Amino acid sequence: MFAIFNNISLVETKSSNLSLRVKCNDGSEKVLHSLYDPEAEARAIVDTFQFDGRGLLVVLGLGLGYHVFELSQRFESTDIVVVEAIPEIYELAKEHGKVSELVDKVRFIVGLPADEALKAITREQMKAGMAPLAVFPLSSAVSAFPHYYHPILTTLKNTISVRLWERLKYPKFKDDVIKVAIIDFGYFLTREIERAIKRLGQRVEKVPIRKGEDGEVIVSRLMKKILEFKPDFFLTINHLGFDEEGALTSFFKSIEMPAASWYVDSPNIIIRGFDKNVSPYISIFLWDKWYIKDMEAMGFEEVAYLPLATDEEVFMPMKLSPLDIKRYDADVGFVGNSMVKPTMEKLEKVSTELHPLVEKMAQLLSSSRMPFDEVLKAIDEDELKRVKSLTVQERLDLEAAILWSATLLYRLSCIEALKDFNPCIHGDKDWKKLLGNGYRPGHSLNYYKELPVFYNACKVNLNATSLQMGQAVNQRVFDVPACGGFLLTDHQEALEELFEVGEEVITYKDKDEIPELVRFYLRNRDARKASARRGRQRVLREHTYKHRLKSIIQLMRERYK
Repeated sequence: MFAIFNNISLVETKSSNLSLRVKCNDGSEKVLHSLYDPEAEARAIVDTFQFDGRGLLVVLGLGLGYHVFELSQRFESTDIVVVEAIPEIYELAKEHGKVSELVDKVRFIVGLPADEALKAITREQMKAGMAPLAVFPLSSAVSAFPHYYHPILTTLKNTISVRLWERLKYPKFKDDVIKVAIIDFGYFLTREIERAIKRLGQRVEKVPIRKGEDGEVIVSRLMKKILEFKPDFFLTINHLGFDEEGALTSFFKSIEMPAASWYVDSPNIIIRGFDKNVSPYISIFLWDKWYIKDMEAMGFEEVAYLPLATDEEVFMPMKLSPLDIKRYDADVGFVGNSMVKPTMEKLEKVSTELHPLVEKMAQLLSSSRMPFDEVLKAIDEDELKRVKSLTVQERLDLEAAILWSATLLYRLSCIEALKDFNPCIHGDKDWKKLLGNGYRPGHSLNYYKELPVFYNACKVNLNATSLQMGQAVNQRVFDVPACGGFLLTDHQEALEELFEVGEEVITYKDKDEIPELVRFYLRNRDARKASARRGRQRVLREHTYKHRLKSIIQLMRERYK
C-alpha cells in the first residue's frame, strides 16, 4: 500500500490489479473495489444491473473505473455520464485506472457540488435529446460519501419513478380544438398570434423565455408547460428560444413534439450556420419565398410560404378627434427605423478591414435591389476570395451588415424623393441627423395606440421595404390598407399574388417615380380613396392573422396527426 493523495490510497489486489482505499468523513475507511479481483467484481455487478440500453446512463462514483469500462462494453451505443465527487479519485483513475480507455466513450462530471452536478446531468440529458435516465450507483462510493451521492441518487430516482419520459410523449392533434404553446420571447408578433388563435376557437398558452437563460432552465419550463397543458405543437417567431447547439431541437425530437417557426426576418442570418436545429419535428414558415431553397438545402423537410398579415381589430378605420388631426395630419408620411443603430451594431461584428467592402456592396445593393448573391458577382476577384475565406458565422455577419447598411441607404433615398412635399417622418431620433431641412421628423409611434391613428390621418403613406426581403412585403403593406389608408409602396414580387397591383395598392419600381405618383394621388382624392377601400377589402378577406394562423394549424395537423 502506498499513499497518493491525503485520505486516498492505491491498494494492490491479489489479482495484481489496483483498488482504492478512502477515508470517510466519519473517520472509517472503505475499499471501493474488491481486494481480490476488481475486474471480476465489475463484471458481476454489471450482470445484475437491469437496463435495456436505451436512454442516458448516469454512473455515480468512478473509483478506478472498472465498472464503467464494463458498462461501456455491454452498452456500446448508450450515452454514459459518470459523476465523481473527488477530483483526486478522477486523477488516479486517469493514471492507474480505466479512464484512458473511456475518454471517447464516456463524459465525466467531476468535483462539482451536488446541485451543480444535477444541472450538469440535465445538460447532458438535453444533449442526448432529453432521453430517459437510468442510474448505476457504485455502492461502495455512495456509502463512502453519502452526503454527496444520496441527494443526487434520490433526485434521479424520483425523476425515473414519475415516468417523466412517458408523460412527455402523447398523441397529438386528436381533438377538434388544437392546443398551441407559444414560446414568448417578447417579440411584438406574439400578441397578434395569441389573439388570432383564440379567435379561431383554439386554445393557446405562452411560455415566457428571457434572453441569456440557460438551456436547462428553458427546457425545464417547457417540460412543465407540456405536462400541464399538453400542447399539440409549439410555435415561435424567428426560432426564438432555440439554442445554437440544438439542445431544444433534440429535446422536441426525442419526445416527438412538433414545433413551427415563423420567420419574419432573414432565416439565413439567424439559422443558416446552426444545422443542429434541423429536425423532422421542426416546420419552417417563411414570410419570403426567396429563402425556401436555402432552408430546404439545410435539410428542413417542411418549408412553407406564409406572408405577414394584420390585426384587423387594431388597424381599422377610425373617426379622428381634433387633437388626433392636430398631432398626426399629414399629406405624406413614412413610419420606420432609420437603420442607423442597427447598422452600427451589425458593423461591430465585422472586421474593420471589411468595412470598405460593406460600404461598396451596400451601395450596389441599395441602387440595384438585386439578390445578395448577385451583388457578390459584381465585386472583384480578390474581394470575392476574401469573402469565401470567411467562416460561416463571419459571412453571415458580413451579409447582415451589408443588408442593414443597404436598407439605410435605400430608405433614405426614397424619403429624399419626398422633400417637395414636406413629409412627416416618424421613427428613431437618427432621422434628424440624416435629413436636412424640408422634412418633419417626428417621434417613434406606439404600434398599437398611435400608429393606426397616423395611418388614418396621413393622406399618402409611403413604404420602402427592407432589403433583406427579396420578394416579400412588410407589415405596412397590410396595416395601412386595414386602416382604410392609402399605400404607396415599392414593387415586390409577392404583391402580385397578394393584391391587385394598381387597383388595391399602388407601387413604384424606381424611387424617381415617387414624386409624380404622390402628386397625382394628392390631387385625386377619389382615386386615392377608391384604392384604399379596395385594399382594405382584400386585407379583410385574405390577409389577417386569423388567416395565417389557420394555415399554420392546418399544415401542422396534416403533418403530425
